[in-house]
Parts: sequence; C-alpha cells; structure tokens
Amino acid sequence: MSKRKLQVSPDQGYEGTPSNDPGIIPSWMHKRTDHIDATPPGPSDENEKEQTIVGTPSGITALMPVSLESEQYNMSHANRGTCLIFNHEVFETGFSKREGSSIDAKRIEATFTKLGFDVVIRDNLEHSDVLDEINKLSSADHTNNDCVCVFLLTHGLNNNLVMAKDVAYRADKIWKPFTADVCPTLAGKPKLFFYQACRGDKLDGGVMLMSRTSNTQTDSAVASYKIPTHSDFLIAHSSVDGFFSWRNPEEGTWYIQCLCSVLDQFAETTDLMRMLTITARKVATEFQSYDDMNLQKNEQKQVPSTTSMLTRDLYFKPK
Repeated sequence: MSKRKLQVSPDQGYEGTPSNDPGIIPSWMHKRTDHIDATPPGPSDENEKEQTIVGTPSGITALMPVSLESEQYNMSHANRGTCLIFNHEVFETGFSKREGSSIDAKRIEATFTKLGFDVVIRDNLEHSDVLDEINKLSSADHTNNDCVCVFLLTHGLNNNLVMAKDVAYRADKIWKPFTADVCPTLAGKPKLFFYQACRGDKLDGGVMLMSRTSNTQTDSAVASYKIPTHSDFLIAHSSVDGFFSWRNPEEGTWYIQCLCSVLDQFAETTDLMRMLTITARKVATEFQSYDDMNLQKNEQKQVPSTTSMLTRDLYFKPK
C-alpha cells in the first residue's frame, strides 16, 4: 500500500457486589465484605481508625434506559442527541493558527448530522465560554436522547492540557460534568468525547515491518441495577499521550478525516469500538508527515488512543 505523504503541521502551538448469576460469579462472592485495594495500613493501631473516604454518595437514582441483560445500548429514543463541536482555529496566546480546523468541523457536522445528531459548532471560544457551553449541555434534559457527543479541536500540551482561545486548561473539564451523578438523564447512555489535539511534543518515526519471505429494548426482568458514575464514557484522542498529532492545512487532521470516513461507511452496521479500531489502523498505516524544511519532522507517524468505559456495544441505528 502506498503511503500518503501530506504536508502537515503538529497540532500543537508552542467499589460493590456483583450480579448473583452463579454462571459468572463464584458462590463465595455472593455474600462478602469488599475491601479497597489501597495502601497497606501503617502501625497496628491504624486498623482501628476510621478511614476517610471521598467519593460519590449512594442513593442517587436515574431512569433505566436499557435492560441489565442487553448487549447493546438503547439507540431508539426520540432523539439521537447533541453533538457539540469546539473548533479552535485562532488563539490570543501566541499559539499558531490551526489552519484546516474548520475543514474538520464541517466534516464532523456532515457525518454526525447524517447519524441523526443535532450538531452545534462553537468557534474560537474563551475558556469561560467553553465551560458555559459544557455546563449548559450537562444541565439539559437528555431523557429522550440516545447519547451525547463532544468534539474538541484545538492545540494540546503535555500533562493533559488543552487550549481555549485565551488560556490552557485540563482536558477532563470537558467530560467530568457528564458523570451519572451530575447528569442523571444520561445515566446508562453513551457519552462520547473526541479530542483532536497534541498531547505533548514527542515524535514517532515508526518501525518498518518486513515480510518473512521474499514474496510480497427497555423491558427487563430486573427492576433496578446500580452502575458506576463513570461508566458509559468513551474518551478518544487523536494521538498517544505525550506525542504530536498531525494536521494538514488544506485537508484537515488525519484523525478526524479518517474517523468521519469510517463512520460514513460503516456506522449503520458496525459497533463503534470496531470502527475506532479501523480508524486507528488507517491513521497508523496510511499517513506520514512530509516536511522538507525540517527533516526531524519528516516521515513521522501517529496512532490514535481510546479509553473506553462503555459497557455495551454501540450501533448508530438509523432513526
């Protein structure tokens, strides 16, 4: 396969008890007291002291959007949900202009509109406005929605920092307002977050692989069940932690363009995680940087990184 050589720029400016199914859970686990896997106690008298736990209180309830037994998310609500795109192309902090970012935003808009989302694009917002938009979306009533999706197209830095128009901030501020305890109408529903941004300044020159030869639902028998507040998230990044992410000023970023192409082709028949694997393969094998002015940045590679807390398969069934 021939590799596409594109003139590109780095996208960076400067605890509980389980189910009682005997087929899955051993009998000794049905009645037990669980302990936290944490730091061993110190002196013996430490065992008699109460441990202070900081976390989410019990007793929070939400509607069950899908039965416990279901292998797939319920994607048959009245609405698909919102796809919010933060498109950052210009900055007030000395970072370079992200030429080609609007191409990505328009491509996402076309693909996710086709998938049934209500797409909203917000351009070049300052940090306070980004958080306002996130809090507004988190506070909305998602009862009749299948899911939510957020894209962040911007410069990125080390230590999980991303750029607004005016300042850098932690990337987790984008997704944390959607945990089930904070946003109960999205409890048990997919929450999808895509970051197109550098995650550091490391380069990946790749490895050449050589051939060994010279030849070339909603009904349920369960009345209720508890889920963790952080379940049903998918957090996808265009690159591995610490590494550059690449963008073509005329064609957009490798990751976004590949992701949308794969969704356009496979979304109606293929689980999202499978599509993300296809996307990762395309980015990893079909692209490399081209920079004849800086050979250190020439012929560099990239692979996306995905963290999934999804608990079921996700299919974008047509509305």
